[in-house]
Amino acid sequence: MRMTDSEWRAPSEPPTPVTPVPFGKPWSIWFWGALLSTAGLCLAVAPQAALHLLKSPLAPAALPWVRFAGLLLLAYAMGYHVAGWTGQRTYMRASVVLRVMSLVVLGAFVLLDWLPKAWLAVGLGDFAGAVWTTLELRWRPKPKASESAA
Repeated sequence: MRMTDSEWRAPSEPPTPVTPVPFGKPWSIWFWGALLSTAGLCLAVAPQAALHLLKSPLAPAALPWVRFAGLLLLAYAMGYHVAGWTGQRTYMRASVVLRVMSLVVLGAFVLLDWLPKAWLAVGLGDFAGAVWTTLELRWRPKPKASESAA
């Protein structure tokens, strides 16, 4: 079986269309992507200043690793941007679980004295974003099969 050029190309339309709603695209996902992009850029470019805000000292030997983590955070943020562009509800639902677990894990790290208490603000922000996305997903109706085929 031979594939033609048009059979293996990416579709011109996103596989999951964004549900048309009065407020447009999923704002909680767009906002979270922007927040992660900003945090990743700060860690990649100015890690000492970024970690100073969280009262986390940085050893000089760890500097390249923190910059690398910033680049990974930028890559992770791209998933949120793509989910916002395409309306990927599955990614959005999965992000809710990940962001709730962020508070649990960061809270445990603070209780174990592995992180300063300032990191709880990151976990609480994650949790607030998870609640916002959950409410947004419930408010936005899923596209019906007949609408997505049209």
